[in-house]
Amino acid sequence: MIKQSLVTLVFSALTLITTQVNAQTPAPSLQDLVGARGSSGEMELKRRGYQYLRTEKSATDSYSYWRETSTGKCLTVRTSEGRYQSLVYVPNFDCRVAQTSGRRITISFPSGSHCGAYAGRINTGDTFVLNLAREQQLIIEQSTPHDYSVQAPNGEYLEVIQRFPNNENQYWTGNQFGNFQVTVASVPQGRPIDIKFCAYTGEGEL
Repeated sequence: MIKQSLVTLVFSALTLITTQVNAQTPAPSLQDLVGARGSSGEMELKRRGYQYLRTEKSATDSYSYWRETSTGKCLTVRTSEGRYQSLVYVPNFDCRVAQTSGRRITISFPSGSHCGAYAGRINTGDTFVLNLAREQQLIIEQSTPHDYSVQAPNGEYLEVIQRFPNNENQYWTGNQFGNFQVTVASVPQGRPIDIKFCAYTGEGEL
């Protein structure tokens, strides 16, 4: 009976390890970044449409977590001695940003205006809430650099469809309508920011 229990325990452990290994899939389009320095790698990931979430330390290595905006996939980058060692997709829950301490800030659009704005201190995990209609262009302009993700009411993450040189990103609501969430993924804690949200329909009406 003891021998059988021991065999069952070993089998369960091996199954768990196998499941964990299989849950990590190398990101095919990012393998050229293996060996890149951390700072240049971060810039390239952002250029390719990834949004930084957080970094965790483990002994001499660090693990940074990124959201692929076009698909919503979660990416983990392992860095050792200042260089990227691996870039793999991991389960989506690894990229969840804790919302327990984050504020929900409703952005209103004044009558006759297509834009709403926020100026003040902000922390990672704070979320701006915008009520938008179908088939609208959402343009987010920021004067203070920070990373954020845009999530539709159905839970999908919106992809940036156009980037402008003055820190403006353009999104498209498509068939979704209701409360869209713009969650701050990375910003120096408590740092003041200025951010403007503008929404336009095909006729230029909010």
